[in-house]
Order: sequence, then structure tokens, then C-alpha cells
Amino acid sequence: MTNKTISIGIIGTGFGKEIAKNFKAVDPTCKIYFASRDTVKTKTIAAELSADGTFDTWQELVSSPQIDLVVIASPSSLHKEMFNLAVKNNKHILVEKPAALTSAEICEMSQVPTNKIIAVNHEGRFNPIILYIRDLINSEKIGQILTVRCAAYLNWFSNSEYKEGWGNYKELGGGHLNSVGTHQIDLVRYILNMPQIISGSVNTIAIKDPKFSDKVTADTQLSAHFLTDKNTSLQLTIDDYCFGYKNFTLEVIGSQGIVMYSDLQGLRVSFSNTQPLEEVKVNDPLPDINLGRSILSKSMKYMAKAMIESIKTGTPNPNFCSLKQAKDNLEVFETYLL
Repeated sequence: MTNKTISIGIIGTGFGKEIAKNFKAVDPTCKIYFASRDTVKTKTIAAELSADGTFDTWQELVSSPQIDLVVIASPSSLHKEMFNLAVKNNKHILVEKPAALTSAEICEMSQVPTNKIIAVNHEGRFNPIILYIRDLINSEKIGQILTVRCAAYLNWFSNSEYKEGWGNYKELGGGHLNSVGTHQIDLVRYILNMPQIISGSVNTIAIKDPKFSDKVTADTQLSAHFLTDKNTSLQLTIDDYCFGYKNFTLEVIGSQGIVMYSDLQGLRVSFSNTQPLEEVKVNDPLPDINLGRSILSKSMKYMAKAMIESIKTGTPNPNFCSLKQAKDNLEVFETYLL
């Protein structure tokens, strides 16, 4: 493993800001640089985080020889162009989900040759709770997996202070199918070892909220149901009008047991029809880093650690979401969207 200091160029100051915090917490020696469409905001965020510098444009950041890792945390409509330039400049890449607007775009991105580390930011794959659930499934301790449910209860659009932005527009990559739904389909497929989807349906709703312009096209609610080639039912739900309630849940129902996770109630399991759900505590290998509120945002520290280790060793972590897997995930939604 090399001791080289890693220089990270982050495009975007929204979730990009949280990504920067996690990388710095995991490896205080790494250098952080920012670029975004708003140069004033870029400099403000950089100063707030004591970053090592900024670039006036994302093209300058991606082309700079001092940058080792490019983190693409911009609107999804820009991912493909940014990705292609980063590959051309021989960078390691961490791209936010979805990796692009369509599965066809992701397929084209995967054809560009590179020997660098490439990962789609499905950070939940690295959370010890998710790994515990995956190991429990693989051990067959809960028997045949009958149903997996994943739900997100959000309060963004019911918040009167929420400001309209690119996330309100489907054509830019906004909407919860892209922002949270892609996490959900990846998580449920990942814990089941990426099964094939043989049938399904996806319904989305875009609420015409009077506090937004009439042009809002992004979905605020999602309901999806799929059947895998192993005869497992996958059920996904998202609602963005939950007011004071916010939660992310994952439930796995097997023929010999049940596993339930909730941001609010933690991890619980039962292996007997006469045994009530019992809380399970999973060891946190990074207990001193406490960033994020949901299981997804809390997982960013593990992704940051895995990415830095992979760059230093030159060996991709097998838990990284590949472009092919990201393409398959998005293709599931495209195929069954009603």
C-alpha cells in the first residue's frame, strides 16, 4: 500500500460537502478541492471546510494533474460528460447515483477503457448493518427469502422551507426514483446477491404543489413491486410528504426468520414464531466518525475508507457498485415503469 497523499476533486457542493467531510474524517491527510456551477458558493463551502483549493470550472478540476480522485456529485444529467472527461484524464472516479440519466448512457460510459478505480456511490453496501443482513441471508439462517421491503419516508416537499432546485426536474435527474429509488433497488438486489428481475411494476407520482412552479416534473412518490428469478418479492416505497416524520426501513422476511431495520428503531431479528423481535447491535469499525442521519448518509464514511484504500493498493473493493450493476438497476426501473 502506498503512503501517497490522495488529492480529491469534488464536483458539487450539495451532498458533495458531506462527501468531503467524510473523506477528511477518514483520512485527515487527504487534500480536498471543489468546483461547482456557482463559484461564490464553491469558495464559501471550501472556506467553511478549510478545503485545499477550488477551481473555477469542473473541466479545470477534472483536467488538473494534481487531482487523483474525481467525485461527481452534480445533477445526473451532467454525469456522463464529466465521467468521460475524468476517464480521458486518467482519474479514479466516484460517481453519485444514478450514474447517468439512462441505462443506455451508463452502458456507453462502461465502454470507455480505463485502468483506474471506478465506483458508483451506493455507500449503503459498506454499512456493517447491511453486511450483517447480507451475511444472514447467505447463511440461510432465515431460510428461503420470501419478501424484501424497503421504504423511505421523507419530509422534503412537505417542508415549507424547501427551495425549488434541479431536484424538482426529472430531465435533470431529479425525483425520488433517481435520488432514493436507485439506492433502494441496489440495496435489495445487493443483499440478495444481485438476482435477475423477471417481472414487476413501477408507479411514480409528481405532485403539482402550488409552492413550486407549474414546470415541476420530478416524482414525489414511488411504489414498485418486483419478482426475482428466485421467487422473492421486492417491494419499494417512497413518499416525500411525511412532514415531521423521516425514516428509512429495510425488512427481510424469510421462511425461518425475519430481519427488520429502521433508522428510528435500529436492527431487530427473530428466528422463531414464539420469539419476539430482539435488538441486535452491530460493531461499528469507525465509531469516532458520526456524520449523517440515515443509514445511507451514515454509510459514506465506509465508502470513503474503501475508496482511499483501493486507490492506495490499486485493488478495487469487491463491494463497489460497478457501472454494469448500476446500468442493470436503472434498467429495472425503465423496463417496468408504468
